[in-house]
Amino acid sequence: MTSSPFAVPGVEPRSGSADQGSVGYRGDQLAGLPAVAAVVDRLPAELIALAGPAETREEYPISREALTAQVYVSTGNGLEWGLGFADEVGFLVQPSLGSIPEDVLEKALAEQPGVASAFHYDRESFEAETSELLRADEMMARWLTAIFTAHLAYARHLGRALPY
Repeated sequence: MTSSPFAVPGVEPRSGSADQGSVGYRGDQLAGLPAVAAVVDRLPAELIALAGPAETREEYPISREALTAQVYVSTGNGLEWGLGFADEVGFLVQPSLGSIPEDVLEKALAEQPGVASAFHYDRESFEAETSELLRADEMMARWLTAIFTAHLAYARHLGRALPY
């Protein structure tokens, strides 16, 4: 694989390649790298999925490992990013029914260092633009931080006290 400034050296992308002009990685591929590991290590061992006031699903824990296996980042230039997650992660940050007044995840992402803009364009899909060239592991660290920040904000919105 040809090296690019946004690909992670020594880690084969889950999709694409630097030769093809874009790369995509899942969080579990990058969880052992310093930038991502520092974020994962600060997370509780299990996060509590939250049900909104009009929802009936039972709340259940989501381990760090499950979280990292269900998030992804992709880019073609290290400045424009596609970010997403699987359904289970959505239970941490957004109601499945109704809405909350502010998109807590879009806001948390936009507030990350070096993120110039963030846009939540589909239920589990986001776009972000960075003001500086980032590698995929650096963007994954920002994405995981934004998810946890949004999780805490969502719990506050619901009036829930979390044990972490």
